[in-house]
This record gives sequence, C-alpha cells and structure tokens, in this order.
Amino acid sequence: MEAHVTPVSGRTVPRFIRQRRWWAVLLVLWAVAVGLYTHLHLAQLREQMTQVALAGARNMFRMVILTRNWNASHGGIYVPVNRRVEPNPYLDHPQRDLTTTEGIKLTMVNPAYMTRLIAEMAESSSGAIFRLTSLKPIRPGNKPDAWEGQSLHAFENGAKETFAVAEGQDGMMLRYMAPLPVEESCLDCHRRQGYQVGDIRGGISVSQRYEPIENAMRNHTRDVLLASSISFVLATLLGWLLLELLRRRWLELASKVHELEETQSQLLQSEKMAAIGQLAAGVAHEINNPIGFVNSNLGSLKNYTGQLIDLLERSRKGEASEADFVAADFDYLKRDIDDLLHESRDGLERVKKIVADLKDFSHVDQSEWQEADLNAGIESTLNVVWNELKYKAEVVREFGDLPRIPCVAAQINQVVMNLLVNAAHAIDGRGTITVRTGHDTREAWIEIADTGRGIPADVMQRIFEPFYTTKPVGKGTGLGLSLSYDIVKKHGGRIEVSSQVGIGTTFRVTLPLHGLPSGPSA
Repeated sequence: MEAHVTPVSGRTVPRFIRQRRWWAVLLVLWAVAVGLYTHLHLAQLREQMTQVALAGARNMFRMVILTRNWNASHGGIYVPVNRRVEPNPYLDHPQRDLTTTEGIKLTMVNPAYMTRLIAEMAESSSGAIFRLTSLKPIRPGNKPDAWEGQSLHAFENGAKETFAVAEGQDGMMLRYMAPLPVEESCLDCHRRQGYQVGDIRGGISVSQRYEPIENAMRNHTRDVLLASSISFVLATLLGWLLLELLRRRWLELASKVHELEETQSQLLQSEKMAAIGQLAAGVAHEINNPIGFVNSNLGSLKNYTGQLIDLLERSRKGEASEADFVAADFDYLKRDIDDLLHESRDGLERVKKIVADLKDFSHVDQSEWQEADLNAGIESTLNVVWNELKYKAEVVREFGDLPRIPCVAAQINQVVMNLLVNAAHAIDGRGTITVRTGHDTREAWIEIADTGRGIPADVMQRIFEPFYTTKPVGKGTGLGLSLSYDIVKKHGGRIEVSSQVGIGTTFRVTLPLHGLPSGPSA
C-alpha cells in the first residue's frame, strides 16, 4: 500500500485515513456508543415494565379503597356465616352477628375484614398479594413486616406512596404501598386507639412476583443484544468498507495532487526559462555594449603599447632620435591610456553588476525559505529586465522601508519580473511604470502600476487562468500570471488587480510579514 506513496501524498492524506490501525479508535468509540445505547435502552425498558407493574398495583389499591369506602358508607355489610367467612373476633360491635327470620346466621363484614377476604381471593386467583397493615394493628396478623414498617413511618413523615423490589416469601417481589388516612367513618372502630380524622392509621401493601418481569426482561434483553450485535457487526463492516474506499480514493487523489504539483513545478521552471530566454537578447545587448568598447579600448591600448615598445627598443639600440620621442606625444598617450583604462574598468564593472543582478534574480544558491530583502530583489529584477523596459517606459521607484520577509526570493523575483514585463507590453509608445513597496503591522506589499492600455472587464475575469493569453500565437504561453498567482498563494499572500481601459493597470502583491514555517521551494 505505502510502496507507491510519495512524501507529498503522505502529508496530503491524514494519518487516520492512511494507517488502518487508527480506525480501531472509531471501532472502539462505535462499540462504546452501541454498548451505552443498549444499556440505556434496557434500563429504560426495565423502568417502563416496572412502571407498568406499579400502575397495576396502584389500580388494585384504588379498587380496594373504593370497595372499602362502599362498605364504610353502609356501616358494614352482613353476609352468611360459612367456612370461609367466620364472625370477625376483632370487630367490637353490638350487632356484629344476626339471625334472619329464616334462621340464617349473618355476620357483619367491616372494611378491614372485607379487605382481608378480598386479598385471600386475589392471591389464590392471580398471585397478587395485598394486605392491610398498621403500626397499631387490632388484629395481630396485620402487623407490618420490615419493609411495610419503614413505609408506614415514611407515611407519617409525609410520603404519599412507596415501592421497591424486595425479597419476599416467594422470591423477589415488586412491592407497593400507600397510606390509609383516618376518615369520619373510621372512628367507630378506631376512636379508642386515639386516632383523629386525618391521621395515618395504616396502609395497604400490594405485592406481586417480580419473576414474570425478570423473565420478560431476559427475553427482551436477549432480543436487544442480538439485534444490537447484528447492527454493530453490519455497521462495522459497512463503515470499514467505506473507510477503505475513502482511503483508496484519498491515496489516488494524493497521487494526482503530487503529479499536479510536479507538473506545476515543471511549468514554473519552463515559464522561468522562457522568460529568461525572452530576456536573453536584452541581457546580451546590455553586456555587449560595455564589452564592445572594452574590446575597442584594448585595441587602442595594444597600438599605444606597440608604439612605446618600438621607441624603447630603438632608444636602447641608439637608433631613436629626440625628434622621434617628441613626435610620440607622451602627454597625449598618458592621458588617453588613463581614459581608456578608466572606461574599460567602468565597462567591466557594468558587466560584473549585470552578472550579479542575474545571480540575485535567480538566487541559484537559494531554493528554500529565507528572510529576504524585497527591495533588493526588485532592484535586481529591474536590472535584469531593463532592456525590456528602457525603450517602453520610465521606471519610477517608490520603495518603502521594508523588514526582511520570509519567502522563496527566486519565486518572488519571478512574480515581479512577470508583472514588469506584462506592464511594458501593455504600454503603447512610451509610458510610466511605477514600482512601490510598503508594509503595515501584518503584511508587506509590492505594487506595479503602468500607464498602458488597461484590461477590459471580460479579460479581467480570466487573466489568472492557465494558458489564457491575449497575445498572438507564439508570443506568450499564458502561464505567467497563473503561476504568479500560485506562487503568491503558496506564500500565504494574495495578488490583486485594478484596471481602467485607456488609463492603466495596477497589480498589488501582498505577503505576510510572518510567512509559512516551511513554504514551497522553487
């Protein structure tokens, strides 16, 4: 996989995508998310099932209360005495037992006794258990157990109901309990216990086996875990597949990006060589002029030197007369030789400066980011392109006091050269090219303004497109401004243009004072 990946691709593709082992982070997060969701779902389900069971217990409590109230509203009811309904020994009432005219024995069933009888029927038919209990029971069987006692104390402290899952006679039980406040109809039986209306005389405890809920939970838990596991596996496989596709696409894209960067680098070098080739004749002309008169001066110096050597030889042999030396005019030779040497020295200095400016322009010893003097680079570039400019425009320099700017100086010089040459080509006849520089607290800028033809609006929209040119075929590549735009952009800057047809054009290159830590190389 990594065998064909270039260093550029390695930087382009995030490590998380490039190296599959980092995908385990997503896998772990996904597993945690699924596990947390399953846990919360099961907890919510258990809570819902418990609430449903509690709702049933509350309904049973309300039905018992309604039955008790109906009984109390009639002052108790009479039922025939049989094996299941014996006279209540805990009911102290003068008319507890009666006999009908037909000889049928009846006994009074008060609310408490009715509650116990209904509870016995409910337990035998549905398994639900409810019972009347009190901290001060008349019937010993109504004494509360530990949980009921805690609930009764809680009712005395203001609690409206209590519920819990607790151990019972038949295993774990869902228990519910609500209070029974003393009402006026209750005082007939409970006044002697010291109760007053509104007091909590006890409560009704409702219990049902928790095993059915547990069984339902186990079955549903199994179903949820199975569904969650299948979803987890399918989503994991799908996610892994998508990541693998993304990884391959990204690596392909990174390879294409690297190819484009290499192509762009080649285009940049080609454009630079084309520009240098375009300027070669001008540079050669600038160098040939001083070399020409240096060569002419050397011819004159050679002639003067021949004359002097001939006189000296004839004088040594005694063949030269005084008239010969007078005819040589030594004062003239001295002055002319001095002038010839001075002119030759100036010419050689001119050649030396042109060569130095070419070196500064190309920065052959600098292809990495350094802090550069933009004004010096612009000056060198002006000297290199001078033959292109001097017949077209007067160059006005308005340089500001710039700090050293982090950049690849050769590339910035290339941008300046492209803009200067374009400015010269835009001028018909003779005009003015103004080069300005300046800076603020964050940016430095280079501005090149010309008094040329200007750029029409339809052309302005396309001037930075690769290979777009308004020059005749063979006169331009259409890459100069496009590559200049890319260079400035890679330096973290921007290039802006304003133009008026018939008045001129101004290009402004802005660069950050604190450039990228490692920028593009030439």
